[in-house]
Amino acid sequence: MVKDRQDIVSQRRKPTQARARATMDMIFEATARIIERDGIAALNTNRIAERAGISIGSLYEYFPNKDAILIAMARQRLAEDERLVRQALTGPDADQNVSLARRAIHALVALHEHRPKVRRAIMAVHLAHGFGSEHARPVQEIAELIVQRNTRLLGDKTAAVLDHASLFVITRAVIGVIRAAFEERSLLPGTTSLEDELVRLVEAYLAAL
Repeated sequence: MVKDRQDIVSQRRKPTQARARATMDMIFEATARIIERDGIAALNTNRIAERAGISIGSLYEYFPNKDAILIAMARQRLAEDERLVRQALTGPDADQNVSLARRAIHALVALHEHRPKVRRAIMAVHLAHGFGSEHARPVQEIAELIVQRNTRLLGDKTAAVLDHASLFVITRAVIGVIRAAFEERSLLPGTTSLEDELVRLVEAYLAAL
């Protein structure tokens, strides 16, 4: 059943040349603009191809249907999310005077502010097709990195105290709050108060372990 579902929404062609990558980017951008203007209900492959300026046949060389496009967009977004958060944690411009937890949370909130309507649409389809583990994996890897490096908080017992269940709870708690704040159109995203409370949540949870 999982394999069948994967086959239905699998990307047909992986871009290797610059021209192919540019075509896929045009498909993604056209899809995003339709979502932003008219909502996900207005999506279909003919409209995406028309907006991208390519033939429907060219679109089908890459994707079998619109859900395959949305899932590919979600996977690209998740990979970029992980890259940007890791950069905020360990990159040369990272503020070493700010805790790792705060750097990660600040970056995660900022990511959700970028084209939120598109993010909600592509992530909803991604999850609806049963790819939740892919959705969660980058966040879990980031949490592991925070714990490994935040010796000021946990000392040398980091690896021993953070088991699979602990990782699951803390990562889903943080992402759940951020996602809810945006989906509910709350005024909290971007405020210091939301960031402070999430940092308190993470640090108190880890300290309790």
